[in-house]
Amino acid sequence: MKELRADARRNREQILRAAHLAFLEHGPDAPLDQIAERAGVGNATLYRHFPTRTDLIQSVVLDDMAQVAALATETLAGAPSAGDALTAFATGVVERRIVAMLPILGGHVEPSPEFHAVRTRVLTALDALVAAARAEGALRPDVSATDLVLFLTVLTRPLPTMSGELGDAVRARMLATLLDGLRPAATTGPLPGLPLTADRITADLSRRPDA
Repeated sequence: MKELRADARRNREQILRAAHLAFLEHGPDAPLDQIAERAGVGNATLYRHFPTRTDLIQSVVLDDMAQVAALATETLAGAPSAGDALTAFATGVVERRIVAMLPILGGHVEPSPEFHAVRTRVLTALDALVAAARAEGALRPDVSATDLVLFLTVLTRPLPTMSGELGDAVRARMLATLLDGLRPAATTGPLPGLPLTADRITADLSRRPDA
């Protein structure tokens, strides 16, 4: 992608954020004109950046994945301990809700070189965070990086018939419970089955009829 002017880059970021929220609320068929209105741009601007719905969905997924990678890297580098980094990462993911739509939108994404590059960045950053937390004794040893992301994905999905404010309060309580359960001190036995991996999830998604 060529370098964008500051105003064009700002418009693109606003569209991606608006699309993320719209897809979160209404699924991948959310009206594009409403996304443009929510972003504060005209339809022509939206289509100039994203000529098709597929282009927009792909960009939202890649942007969310890039945010996950950056957040994992930044929290591990900046927190006083790996346990604090894990908490900061999970809290940031829940507040931004940047993994909530990946299972639904992921089936609409082409496995392009850009996708594989971002996926590698995500896995590398998450593996480093999880390994550091385990080594410090802040994370139970049978939780994988993919487990962690899936836990947070379920936690950040929309809660039906619940206001945004109440939903945020519920998610905060659920996150605190999840973080307590991830600590080795809370372990009462091994988790069922094998640790989840990204490859296993990808293979499962590829077998879905709508994939």
